[in-house]
This record gives sequence, C-alpha cells and structure tokens, in this order.
Amino acid sequence: MPSDIGKLIEKAAENSVIEIPAGEYEGGFVIDKSCTIRGNGSVIWNVSGPALIINAENVHIENLKILLTGDKLPHSKNISVYCHYPDVKFSGVEVNGAVIGIPDEEQYWGIPSALSLGTVPAEKETSFAFEVYVPTDADINCGMYSLRLSQNYLFRGYNSVSFTVDKLKSGALIYGEIFVVSSVTGIIRKITVSGFAGEEISPPDYMLFTADREAPEKHSKMIENFDPLEAASTPEPEPEKVEIPHENHIILEEINEAEFGGDIREENVFLVSEQRIPLLPRKYCIEIGYKSTRANLDIDGYLFMLGASGRVESNSGMIFFGNNHSKCGSVQYVNSPDRRAMVVDLGTIPENIKRMVMLFSIYGDSPMQTFDKLVEGEIKILCENGVCLHLTLEKNIHCRTILALGFDRNDGVWELIPSGKGVSMPLEDICRSYGVTIL
Repeated sequence: MPSDIGKLIEKAAENSVIEIPAGEYEGGFVIDKSCTIRGNGSVIWNVSGPALIINAENVHIENLKILLTGDKLPHSKNISVYCHYPDVKFSGVEVNGAVIGIPDEEQYWGIPSALSLGTVPAEKETSFAFEVYVPTDADINCGMYSLRLSQNYLFRGYNSVSFTVDKLKSGALIYGEIFVVSSVTGIIRKITVSGFAGEEISPPDYMLFTADREAPEKHSKMIENFDPLEAASTPEPEPEKVEIPHENHIILEEINEAEFGGDIREENVFLVSEQRIPLLPRKYCIEIGYKSTRANLDIDGYLFMLGASGRVESNSGMIFFGNNHSKCGSVQYVNSPDRRAMVVDLGTIPENIKRMVMLFSIYGDSPMQTFDKLVEGEIKILCENGVCLHLTLEKNIHCRTILALGFDRNDGVWELIPSGKGVSMPLEDICRSYGVTIL
C-alpha cells in the first residue's frame, strides 16, 4: 500500500537509506526528502501515472520496477515517474511509462511492450524486425539463447532492429525479454518476446512493430503543459461494469465459502492480451466462459508449474482432471458436471516454481470441435477480493487448444500475462515441451 512506503519515508532521516521490503505496492506516493530508496526488486504499480513523484534533491532509486497497468493511456497519464529535480539517480530501475523532469529522458520512447512471433517454422532460422523511437542513445540487449539481435546500440531517433530466431525443434516455446537501457539515466525498458516453433502454415510477418510518427510531437506538447499536481490528483476512471447472464456468471458457491472466505461482490475489469499485470499473493479462480456454443465441446483446463529450466520437475507438475491438485496444495482443479475451474493460491506457490502456464483444450478428435464454435467466449479470472478479470477470446480461433494465460515470478512478485491465443500444436506435444512424460 502507498501508506506503507509513505510511513517508511516519513520516519527516515534526511540522506538516509530506505529499504523497501520485497513485494508489490500500489503507487501514487511522493518522496519528499533526500534519500536512497532500495527497492529490493519490488514493484510499484498504478493503473495510470505518475506512479511515483520525486519532490526532493539528491534522491537515488535502486532495484525497483515502476509499472503502469492501464491500457492505451494518454500521454499525460502514461507516466511512471515525475521528477521535480533533474538530479535523480537510477540504478536497476525498470519502467514502462515516461520519466518526466529529466532532460532527454523525459521525451517519447516508442518501444513495444511485447512482440508476438506467433508460430515460427521449426528447424529453420527465421528473421524478424521491429522499429523503435528513442529520444537519446541507448543500449539494446537480449538474454535469450535462441535469439540474436543485429545490433546492441540504438541512436537517437528512429531505429529499425532486426533479429534472428535460431533453428528450434517443433513444439519449443519461445519466451524471453529484450532490454533497452537509456544512456542518460540507465533506466530499463523491457520488450517481452513470445512464440512457438511448429509447422509453418503461412510465412510469419517480418515487421512486427512500427513506431508512431506523431507521438514524439504530441508527447513534447504534453510536457510543456504538464501539471504534476493535476496528474496526481485526477481520479482514475472506474472500470467498466457489465451485466453477465446468471447461468454464465462466476458464482463459485463451494469455492466462495471454502476457498474465498464467503460472500463476495464482483467488480469487472477487462484485459488486453499480453498486458503484464502484477498480482497480490491471493487466490485466483480461472475458467472459460461463453454465452453459447455451436458444437458440443468438452473443454478441460491444464496448468503447468515450471521451474527455472522452463519445465515441470515431475509429471505431478501438470494439474488437470487426472491430477487435480499440486503436491503443495497451492493449485487445485475443480472438475464437476456443471463447471471446471483452476484455483491458484499465489501466496503458497513454492519458491522453486518460477512460471506457470495454463491452457484450455477440447477433448475429442472431431475436426469440427474448435474454439471458434464458442459464442462470446472469454477467459475469466476471479480474485478472492471480488475483482473479476475478463479476457475476450478472438472469434476465429480454428484450434482445439488455447494458451489462456501465464504467471511469471519476477523478483518474488507474480505477474499475470493474459494470452487467449490459439495453439495449433497437439496437446501431447505441448505437454512434452514442458517436460511431461506422455506414454
């Protein structure tokens, strides 16, 4: 909570070191004294910015992520940090919004948050490109062993960056990050890269992202008229609420009482695919919903608990109808005649689990049984505090399996990565790619 960090700052002496306990904190607070903030890998987040206001000289920020979770924010709200003084020093700080108040750094950064490669041809090198706009020179690097960048430096202005994905076996999952590091402040901006290696259906798109030509000028005008007090005090818009038919509403009668602590009031929030959302260590219930179907579909959920290697440590790491709970008890699959749902308690996931992936797959072998037969299909994620997250599925998913979502543990904080994309690879091959033995 903002008050937690606010109390730490309030009690600290001038020029002291303030240690923030590792965790996730809702932002919107002010640093009003000279100090060093050690984030210990913590995440400060807000739906819109500024998530952090620095109103003092001689402030150092270390090892902290300052993220905005809102989608398609205007320039005036897409601000991670506002610095009243330009001498702020950053070390190991990641943002996904603007940093206002530091010359050059405060201008527009046209960088994609994610690059989706789709299905990359197996056993074949494949090249892609994307464009970025940077207001100052920057380093660009990638830690993925299967991806090679054409360059490691960006010059001020528009840059076209190409990269090559190495030959991969069919079924291999492509997932990792590209990092852009400012030469002015050392601030890090991350691009998530994802895809699968499989049978080539059609040639993949070469150019994945093009930077907006009008955005730099619009951003500069915003800076000229920027009022930090107004930006910090403007109420955030209420999440859109919709009425959902009773028969398709998440009621969770047994789970509400036994797992979620009784009656809840539901608030609806709508997600965008591949938007990373920090989560509190609470219980979450995930299921697929729809208004109706144009075919008889038997849909099951599958969750893979992955270690640092990106694979399950044993077959028991796959939770589904044949193994309906994890050994640690933190994941349970509800499989009853009237509903199927995965319940995940992020607060009790063992430390050796670094990532979780959840799929929905249609049981059977009829070619007519695909996810495009769902009418108004969606992934629904109900949190124990009553918030229900909705991810609308695309209408033309001609596949029997969908990648519903992922959970990533970053410096002790879980992040939700909604997907909702169809996967053409057979379920058996997907299981093998995650280290599950299929007899």
